[in-house]
Amino acid sequence: MGYDKELYREVALEYEEIRRHDRQDLEERRAKVFAMVPELEEIEDEIRGAGLRIIKLAATEGGDRTERVYMLRDRQKALLVKRKALLLENGFSEDELSMRYLCEKCEDTGIFEDRDCECFRRRLITKAFENSNLSMQLRDQSFKTMNLELYSREIDPETGVSPYDCMVNIVGICNRFVQNFDSETKNLLFWGAPGLGKTFLSTCVAKELIKSGHSVIYETAYRIFSMLEDFKFRRTNDIEKLRAQTERLYECDLLILDDLGTEFSTGYTNAALFDILNARLIANKKTILSTNLDMEELAKKYSDRVFSRIFGHYRALRFIGEDIRMKKSVN
Repeated sequence: MGYDKELYREVALEYEEIRRHDRQDLEERRAKVFAMVPELEEIEDEIRGAGLRIIKLAATEGGDRTERVYMLRDRQKALLVKRKALLLENGFSEDELSMRYLCEKCEDTGIFEDRDCECFRRRLITKAFENSNLSMQLRDQSFKTMNLELYSREIDPETGVSPYDCMVNIVGICNRFVQNFDSETKNLLFWGAPGLGKTFLSTCVAKELIKSGHSVIYETAYRIFSMLEDFKFRRTNDIEKLRAQTERLYECDLLILDDLGTEFSTGYTNAALFDILNARLIANKKTILSTNLDMEELAKKYSDRVFSRIFGHYRALRFIGEDIRMKKSVN
């Protein structure tokens, strides 16, 4: 799976703007140089003229053609040396009359050796981070920065395992979910009390998948249902923008639906949730649900159709222990 076409289009437009800026920057620098050292403009014209004559000679026949080409090239070399000397003498850098690029490898085209340049891929990832709605969290949240020592090693009497061992197991499952993402058949359900790392771990998964070229959207349940209602009842001045946002909920490779259960529950929200979950299952699109509710509460809050989709197609991972956000604030 690659990034969606709209993301590529956005980044491609950025590169068009970069190249426009490159050309404008060159024109401004050339105008400044030629105003200060008029002789350099004459030299530039002569260098360009010699180049055009070389091209024309290459398309003609004649016994002295090769000799004339060599003479023109020697003249070009001499002019280039003179241009460099004049630039340096007048306080300019030797590349003052040349195009300057943000990426010398692809010359700001985004393409290198018939493939996306590294700079283009970096911009794709940055844009994907922004589009995921997790750009702030993604800066410093990852599997590497997760501190498992915040979780107690004391056995939890209800589950028979320690919060530490429980989290080690969940992190392992999430890592495998990332590694086998394109062939994975199960979705994930994170449930447990607030402050146990559900959103943090969702971010860890999102970061790795975005880096590997997958499209990820993070939204709270409240925001998703508000968005869908606004689109249904056309409560917006930009219906096409809202349409695109709602379509991404169905089309992205991974949807992270956080705080499930905090939204005001109605017949509409039940129907909308079923539609999203069912459509994504049919399309084999992965979803992570995160909730503070337990299984019994989920069953009571949502319709049988919704709960059956969750129960049958999601791997439920229970988070246990004490609020680690409180521990972080103390430390």
